[in-house]
Amino acid sequence: MKRSPYVTTTYVNLDAICDNYRHLRDILAANGQQAGPVMTLPDRNGGERRFTWPVMLPVIKSDAYGHGHIRVAQALMDREGADIFALGHVQEAADLRQGIAEATERSGRTPPLLISLLGLTGPEDVELCEEFGIIPMIHTPEQLPLLENLKRPLPVAIKCNTGMARLGFGPKDMDRLVERLKALPKVVPVLAVSHLASADTDNGAATIRAQAELFAGMLASLRRAWPNIAVSLCNSAGLLQVRIATEVIGQHTCRAGLSLYGGNPMHGTGLVGLGKGLKPAMSVCATVIAERELQPGEGTGYGHAYVAMEPMRIGIIAAGYSNYVPRSLSNRGCFCAGGARVRVLGRVSMEMTAIDLSDVPEIGVGDRVWLLGGPYETAVTAEELADTWGTISYEVFCLMGGNARVYEYSGDL
Repeated sequence: MKRSPYVTTTYVNLDAICDNYRHLRDILAANGQQAGPVMTLPDRNGGERRFTWPVMLPVIKSDAYGHGHIRVAQALMDREGADIFALGHVQEAADLRQGIAEATERSGRTPPLLISLLGLTGPEDVELCEEFGIIPMIHTPEQLPLLENLKRPLPVAIKCNTGMARLGFGPKDMDRLVERLKALPKVVPVLAVSHLASADTDNGAATIRAQAELFAGMLASLRRAWPNIAVSLCNSAGLLQVRIATEVIGQHTCRAGLSLYGGNPMHGTGLVGLGKGLKPAMSVCATVIAERELQPGEGTGYGHAYVAMEPMRIGIIAAGYSNYVPRSLSNRGCFCAGGARVRVLGRVSMEMTAIDLSDVPEIGVGDRVWLLGGPYETAVTAEELADTWGTISYEVFCLMGGNARVYEYSGDL
């Protein structure tokens, strides 16, 4: 079936994601991070598998931050040998397991480990974890009764609250938590996790160290019960400063989220240079569907929020807030057309946005306008778009990834 050229399209470059994966792994290696520990894990078929915890855990929650979790996982498995992924809710992990099942079976590879960062929300999630071999995050006492009637051993991750104060057990909870988990013989704790709250700030080093020190005390309690438990603390911002945490808690698995997709978690700080070398993987384009000539005093769009001061040529692109172009870009944003920046004129509407074509006479009906990224050096970055939008690049990716996606890659995937 042919695609309409007027559909707003999100292009995802899987080569860039793989390049970022290697770049981040090289950063960890340069900072002395090593894989481990090695442990024997129960699998969903009643058997066991040997697994070495990697230095890096790709985070593909929220549909891989809008990039498509199934295709991203397949690319990282095929090209980089990734054998573990972190997702959001249990259902998302189950969907991934089903989505890659055929390819995994065809290749003869051992299926990857899948971790649900949101963990168990009800008995249905327990059933999915058992059926699809998903490792749920345990972060509140209310989840523990759900694990009382497991059919087979189930690996779990334990969330420790060291300062984010959303999910997780605190230092005072450790002894009681260990006691309760020990009373559930089919529950197998394999990973202890915490989350950095302020690593992406100018004074992030101090907060990383403080959280790592608190985490170290909690790990001591968990390791008395499970000496070989794996550890994960650093997110993308922490990964770029991994030595700070490693000095306190030793080797651990870092979770690469935003950075995996080329976003710089240190944007807007004095440490922005730490993100050098990351390649943006997402570009979004729309098509010019009409041209208009405005005379002085003539307006365009709802409320005539933009009125021409001089004769000018405008274009109407087939993209608006239903395509995740936020209304906050009205009269403020800019896109890229023909290698030049073009202004957003007037109000962004549901499926249309007006832009100034005065300086790009070669651009007209049928031509593409890049809302994010694209082939030009003048491309609008996710960070720029987020600043104008009044948000962060995470939201830009998650929302703009909701458009029709086309995957770009070299070789076979």
